[in-house]
Amino acid sequence: MALLKPALAAAATALLAVTAAVVVPGSPEAEVAAPPAPPASSVFHPVVREAAAGTGDYAAEYTVYRPADLGAGPGRLPVVVFGNGACRHTSNNELLTLETLLAAHGFVVVAVGGFDEPALTENGSPEPAVITDAITWAERENGRRGSALRNRLDPRRIGVAGHSCGGIEALVAGADPRVKSVLSLDSGFFADGTLGYGRENLQKLHTPVLFADGGPDDVAYPNSGANYDLVTVPAVRATNPAAGHTGFVYGQRAELPDPSVREEAVRVLTAWFDFTLNGNRTARGYFLGAGCGLCATPGWTVTSKNF
Repeated sequence: MALLKPALAAAATALLAVTAAVVVPGSPEAEVAAPPAPPASSVFHPVVREAAAGTGDYAAEYTVYRPADLGAGPGRLPVVVFGNGACRHTSNNELLTLETLLAAHGFVVVAVGGFDEPALTENGSPEPAVITDAITWAERENGRRGSALRNRLDPRRIGVAGHSCGGIEALVAGADPRVKSVLSLDSGFFADGTLGYGRENLQKLHTPVLFADGGPDDVAYPNSGANYDLVTVPAVRATNPAAGHTGFVYGQRAELPDPSVREEAVRVLTAWFDFTLNGNRTARGYFLGAGCGLCATPGWTVTSKNF
């Protein structure tokens, strides 16, 4: 028996080590043990741009930007619907770079406008149905047999965004209960209801909202600020006065070519939806707190409320 004692002691030690490593799901120890998810900004996927299938019954045609490998992430992917400047409902190339890069960070972007329609001269009026119909389309594709997106999308994580006039569409669509996050890029409701939608629509928002604008030279700057002041939901306002109205879209700083300002805008878009759709704490810290990441980025001013 004496010869067996060291072996028994070693076995008992090993058993205790295994037992100590077992964590009951939902326990405080589980929260401590779970490693934090990496921010979406730290991953980069090859992207597929493709026509949305079967959109004949919807308010617009759509173009989809998505990771090429839909199984590359840990689970189903969040969806962001994006509306165009000038409320362009046919063409889809103004926001091509922003949408491609957002998809590269792990989002499925459903963009208003047809895959083969590059007409940038189009100007329209706000039709929020182009945003809400895109959500309906994504839900359909998530369940449709034969769809490349079948069971790949998370209908509980849907964000809406839009540039300029498209931002008004996104803000109106933000009242939809399926929406979990809103981003207004160089946009906001006019005080007099110009374009058909007034600031009373802000009271219908039920999710966090980000107002990003290009400072005093941005025609939307007054609306962006006034809308931020009026909302009662959690909100962030991020301003970079070098961007003007289109610098984030076309990569212009102080009206001169500078792709870095567009890269900064992509980080803002990515971090916002990573925070509000994925619940990523690193992305949250990009906007909130005294040491927020965007606050430390030269040229940016950040304010927040109601978090």
